[in-house]
Amino acid sequence: MADEIAVKLGGFDAMNRALLAATKEIRTKAVRSALRNAGNVIKKAAQQAAPVLQVPTKTRNSGTVRKAIAVRNSKFSRQAGDEGVFVGVRPLRGSRQKRLGKAGASNPNDPYYWRFVEFGTKKMSARPFLQPAVNKGSEAVKVFMDSVVPQIEKLDAKARNVR
Repeated sequence: MADEIAVKLGGFDAMNRALLAATKEIRTKAVRSALRNAGNVIKKAAQQAAPVLQVPTKTRNSGTVRKAIAVRNSKFSRQAGDEGVFVGVRPLRGSRQKRLGKAGASNPNDPYYWRFVEFGTKKMSARPFLQPAVNKGSEAVKVFMDSVVPQIEKLDAKARNVR
């Protein structure tokens, strides 16, 4: 597992000035949107690297794990007063569970076994797909930096026109 990720940021001054000039609501919307855009870079890399079952069985559909990889807002960051997203395999819960059936090993739509694929077991070697996707972190940071300032300016201009 990756212990450390080093990223060099450029254009931070322009982003910081735009953030300070905008209201909190605009900052939140723009930063959250830019973070999701950056997370999508890693999501796409993980989906491309995720192994797909070639022949579906009674208890497994092909592409279940790949379809379940998602970018989600981090409630822990929000509770701390920050913004954050994470990329991971979305469990079969809530409305998805109502639509796709009860979670468990007998449901072919439940991606619960992604952990076994990612980290391996004593009987199966690991075939990681999320960990290698983190290597796209510098590209994701670039996408974030390129999209956050224009979004802040766009939302700020929109807010000024409403007043």
